[in-house]
Amino acid sequence: MRRKKSSRSSLPRGLGWLVAALLVLFGIGEAYRFSRSEHGQLILARHLGLGDPKRTADLIAGRIRAALSRAGVPGDSVAERSSRSGASLSTWRIGVESGRSLLQLNYAVTRALESEGVAVLSGEEAAAPGGGSMIRLTAGLPMRATHELDLVRLIRRPGAPVEVQGRLAIVLYGFGDDARSADSSFTLPVPFGVAVAPGRRASRDVFRAAHAAGREVILHLPLEPIDYPRVNPGPATLLVTMSPAKITSAPHHDIDQAAPVAAVANHMGSLATQDMTVMRSVFHELRRADLPFVHLIPAAGAVCKSLASEMGVPYSEPDMVLDAESRQRDTKALDGRWKEALARARARGTCVVWIRATPLTRRWLEAALQPPRLSGVNLVPLSAILRKPDPL
Repeated sequence: MRRKKSSRSSLPRGLGWLVAALLVLFGIGEAYRFSRSEHGQLILARHLGLGDPKRTADLIAGRIRAALSRAGVPGDSVAERSSRSGASLSTWRIGVESGRSLLQLNYAVTRALESEGVAVLSGEEAAAPGGGSMIRLTAGLPMRATHELDLVRLIRRPGAPVEVQGRLAIVLYGFGDDARSADSSFTLPVPFGVAVAPGRRASRDVFRAAHAAGREVILHLPLEPIDYPRVNPGPATLLVTMSPAKITSAPHHDIDQAAPVAAVANHMGSLATQDMTVMRSVFHELRRADLPFVHLIPAAGAVCKSLASEMGVPYSEPDMVLDAESRQRDTKALDGRWKEALARARARGTCVVWIRATPLTRRWLEAALQPPRLSGVNLVPLSAILRKPDPL
């Protein structure tokens, strides 16, 4: 009888060891996933000094851009310069309009950087080259500086002409699962943002490559089109049959994976954008994340514009979407539409153009965006047009 009792008691003990082993495996998996995430890599670099220094600097650079935008600094006033002789820091010059208080901007930028997890290690006032004044901030990790930010306010000379220029923002989209092709596009020596769809095999690598290249990222959220699934935006498509909770949680996860994100745009969605329940759930998450919505090619019955206004979500539509033009054998169609975009930017002050990424587009972009061909139009990040800086 005692042996029988002993054999019974061995079953819970064996089950306990199994549960313990499963918990250990789960912990190892969670630790690995944490170490692969951007948030985890920054924490490991901050507290343990682990990780590739260049990768860490790239992650911090993305957070600095987000912080500057939050502090009301227009994206087109930020320029990365070569480091000074003997310095290992990445030096950024941030132009400040003549009527703005440097001290107030310093406070706003410092607070925004800290909210993004970037430490401000020092700050000092100095005379700006060419006249005016500036504040130099050293930022990075608590024990390691990575960036030097020069907030420069120049003195406008009396009677100096003020050149009025149009501003134009470009977004490339349609990279699919070709991460290598996307990476080659990101390294082009011309400014543009990139729209990347989540849920694909290469999405995480494309997000990482975009941030490493200093590109502004727009989350290209797949939404159900009419005639789905024959017309299919991809594996992470939000469907009108999904529950509101699931629809809200999906962009929450996608935004975290792609962060930092400048905006969210629809990828297809001719059916979903007409569904009040779907878009209300999506906009609920955008409002939480404080992100604008860019509506590409709205369907006639779309509810997005009015709903965004009701819910307090910034809303915009591109001025042009160049899709068929980027699939041609030559650049004739692209050149024609580009002239229209430049003329619109000069006449209206701003213009936003979305262009499908193709081999033809990559060859054409480098020449099209050369200063002589822009003729008085400034190229700016999308965030510089979508959001106006709040006055301090």
